[in-house]
Amino acid sequence: MMVTKLKESGFCYGVQGAVDRAAARLHEGCLVYLYGDLANNDIVMARLKSQGAKVANNISEIPPGAVVIIRAHGVPQETHNHLHANNIVEDCTCPKVKNIHKIVAEKSASGYKIIIIGKSGHPEVAGTYGWCAPGTAAVADSLTNLATALAVASGKICVVAQTTCKQAWWQQAVATIKATHPHAEIHDTLCNILSARLNSATELAKTSDTMIIVGDPKSANSTELYQACAAISQTHFASSLNDIIKLPALAGKIGLAGSASTPKDITDEIHNYLTFNAFLQHTKAEIETASETYLQSEIKAATPNSFIHNALTELHRQHQNGKRIRGAMIALAGQASRECAPGASVSVSQPDSDSGSNSNYLEIAIAYELFQTAILIHDDIIDRSHTRRGRLTIHAAGKEKMRHLGNEAAAHYGISQAICIGDYGLFLANKILANSSLPPAALVEVLKLFSQIQLTTLQGEIMDVALPYQSMDIFAEYESYTKIVGQIFEYKTAWYTLAGPMMLGAIAAGASETTVNLLRDIALPLGVAFQIKDDLLGIYGSEAELGKPALSDIQEKKQTLLYGYAYKHATPAQRSQLDTSYGNPDATQAHLTITREIFNATGAKSYCEGEITRLSAISTGLIQGGSFAPGYEALLLGLASYLMTRRT
Repeated sequence: MMVTKLKESGFCYGVQGAVDRAAARLHEGCLVYLYGDLANNDIVMARLKSQGAKVANNISEIPPGAVVIIRAHGVPQETHNHLHANNIVEDCTCPKVKNIHKIVAEKSASGYKIIIIGKSGHPEVAGTYGWCAPGTAAVADSLTNLATALAVASGKICVVAQTTCKQAWWQQAVATIKATHPHAEIHDTLCNILSARLNSATELAKTSDTMIIVGDPKSANSTELYQACAAISQTHFASSLNDIIKLPALAGKIGLAGSASTPKDITDEIHNYLTFNAFLQHTKAEIETASETYLQSEIKAATPNSFIHNALTELHRQHQNGKRIRGAMIALAGQASRECAPGASVSVSQPDSDSGSNSNYLEIAIAYELFQTAILIHDDIIDRSHTRRGRLTIHAAGKEKMRHLGNEAAAHYGISQAICIGDYGLFLANKILANSSLPPAALVEVLKLFSQIQLTTLQGEIMDVALPYQSMDIFAEYESYTKIVGQIFEYKTAWYTLAGPMMLGAIAAGASETTVNLLRDIALPLGVAFQIKDDLLGIYGSEAELGKPALSDIQEKKQTLLYGYAYKHATPAQRSQLDTSYGNPDATQAHLTITREIFNATGAKSYCEGEITRLSAISTGLIQGGSFAPGYEALLLGLASYLMTRRT
């Protein structure tokens, strides 16, 4: 997948000016009324309302003295005069629209019949109509309406267009008017910025397998962009990143265009997310191929010994089809930490391979992904999980294989095999690193850090296993409980999933200590947010998405901020229900339903979602404040979006 974003994406300057003035006035603490929606975009309006802005569609709703923002569409002259007489007005009418008002006011006062080519009822058209002398104007949004207006027109005719009028309709209307009224005065008032964007989008569509138009269905320029591109290539409409996540897997050349009513940050977020996905797809494929080659060679070498051959075959089976996010972090951090010229961008089709670093990244990635598979094998025993990555776990498969021995003996065999195979994976990971082609000095640092990551991860696991059996009263000792859970999240997840791999990639690439530490500081809050998200998915996700039983977190009494917050803020009756359901090894779907209801009612789910937002904001702030080249900054920001919006 290759992603190309249209350079012109983002608000037109008229909408941007109105939104900026509203935000500035709100920041000053003013009572701010928006005269109609500043942008045909629900997300933008929700943001402004959350900051305290009020929306009025009638002047009677606005108290005298309030600050009023007149949007880019403009307002009728009567409304304009009333607001200026009674309120503090920020007139953000687009200069192009103001020019139309000037034309129609002067021409209608001089005896011209005004024909406005545009959508009847559109705020801009209504505003323009209100600057015409009474009885002199007509709106035409169809050939029928245009014919009626021309039939009653006598004398001089002046024609203007809604700035966002569809080009095809404007051209058809002009041709019709010239055919019967060749002396009509025609003013092409279409917005040339929107026309240029439309032309650029259609050109991009010609070279794209799929186009994505970012906008709001209510927006005229958004729908025109969509319709024009849909006539050329497969096209999707997206209001936000959430709409992208719902799409089927994208591939090939992706074109991305934001409408003039969509803020740049929404389009940028989608671009970053898709760019990271493209990078992850490519890197995952590389890691998968290299891992397959390595494990097959190990299996082949062990062929004379059937015991080891079978064990490696099981390790290989469990290792397949991982997300490879940790290996990708090694690649990304290694590339992002190198010195890049200002304005450099990343190629998502081929990871950087300067100075032989690509092979180094693959060696470290294979080792790290084997380390992950190994500890997951052990983790599945601890969690009593029977499925992983959509297949039987090793201890469950071993039990099934020896079912004829009886339940206890078969279970013991399965667990014993899983422990041994997990250990084998750990030792193989260390062997791969020890034999890697890294320069000696870098190898020493990588091995030291890898050892510390392993120990830190195990420390988190020890705490995670022991905490449910501690005689801790979560209700009375909530602060102590959350501190321990926070440490588990940092040790077991943040270091193991993000900070460790990113630091390894940076060190292998020869990054400075400052860069290594910056990547660590970016990764740790994001890693904790990743775990909180994982815990939410463990309760609210589906088994098909998770690849493991949806009840496993409840049955093992997994200690999480979600559970702790709910227990602290539950009523006595709810707490009693949690005591019965959460931690019940025989929990059923009914127990899961009860747990979800309590997590919702106590605000635990909302609290955790807020923590995810807060922590990811810390990381994104550090990314944006770092010295990464633009392409790598986009990838790192895309990583944050990917982790926080994932469903598996």
